[in-house]
Amino acid sequence: MKKWLATAFICCYLGALSVGFLAHTFTFGVGSHPAMYFIVWDMFCGWSAHSSELHLIAEGESGDYYRLTPAPWGDFVPFATGPRQDYDAHNMFTGKIAANILRHTSHEAMLRILVVEKSWPKKFNVPDNVWAQNYAEPKDVQFYYRVRAEVTPDGTTTGVRNSWLESQVARVMTDNPRLRQDARSNDSPYIVTRPTQNHGDNSPALPFKLSPNAQ
Repeated sequence: MKKWLATAFICCYLGALSVGFLAHTFTFGVGSHPAMYFIVWDMFCGWSAHSSELHLIAEGESGDYYRLTPAPWGDFVPFATGPRQDYDAHNMFTGKIAANILRHTSHEAMLRILVVEKSWPKKFNVPDNVWAQNYAEPKDVQFYYRVRAEVTPDGTTTGVRNSWLESQVARVMTDNPRLRQDARSNDSPYIVTRPTQNHGDNSPALPFKLSPNAQ
């Protein structure tokens, strides 16, 4: 009996590893279910020197802006202290989160919802006493804000932009004269794409045009 149980465990273990390996290799069904996290290799991917959080801002027909997060009943915090929308790096569910808040609150008619990213260097996350022990300069936190997406009141994403970190990478690339020259002279340039927030496929991101009065 023990032999059969051991054999079954080994087969299940190797089968799960095979599913994760194939899903990761062919980028198929990687985020189809939360359980995929346990079998798809993504350990420490995407770590950077900056922290970020997402804020949902609604614009009413009167021209006034309303903060949708935190919600009146509080935020859903799946891990540690960060609310649910902060874990949505590709803006796949921020529209649904905003639409759910609007459905359960009283307000004027809304025109659109802006997903605003707030970023800052992670070194400023340390307590003040730790900062004083390691840095001579005062703890002056600089925040960077960027509109990540524009969403209709029913949760439909009408446009997305890359993150603040991705925009900095693109700016570094375009500010390099050699890279600009290579791009002009190369007949077959590489085009970097990333999954869209709506479909999760490998098509390029949706075009984004910022509406008037928003920065």
